[in-house]
Amino acid sequence: MTTRVRHQAPPPPNGCRWCGIEQRGHARRWVTSRGFHTWEQPTQAQRLARMRARRNAKADRVLDKRLNALKEKP
Repeated sequence: MTTRVRHQAPPPPNGCRWCGIEQRGHARRWVTSRGFHTWEQPTQAQRLARMRARRNAKADRVLDKRLNALKEKP
């Protein structure tokens, strides 16, 4: 399976199946893998993966913040 990373942060769980952009501001978009497309509902597997990625990214940010705080203490 190939994983393509298009975003620095995980896309929202309900973002487009193909590009990750929310339905409200989507209209027609272009991605290399799909071409021009309208918003399509993500699969359940995509939603789950996006939610997990967001949770892990948040945990990483909290850990980084704690580590940086420890480094700054004399």
